[in-house]
Amino acid sequence: MIWVTFWTLNPGVAPAKVAEVAGKLMQKGLYPPKDTKILGWYICPGGKGVTISESEAASGEVAFENYVMWTKELPEMFASYETFPAVSAEKAISIVLK
Repeated sequence: MIWVTFWTLNPGVAPAKVAEVAGKLMQKGLYPPKDTKILGWYICPGGKGVTISESEAASGEVAFENYVMWTKELPEMFASYETFPAVSAEKAISIVLK
């Protein structure tokens, strides 16, 4: 299952703190989450970002675990956070044309 997460960092959190938390999670082997492959992880000026990940799990459990992992380390990190399951455009077209 492909998951697309759109997020906005809390403007009150220093970018250095976010980088520190990311480094800690990666050092501990917590990011990316177990059985999850990060296909893309991007941030734009202003703190908006998107993460594209893939996991074998089709449930939202993996997506929720990812969110909880970040917020345990830095509770005020996100101003917004939304995760959605996604399919390729080709798959979407084949579903629509059934």
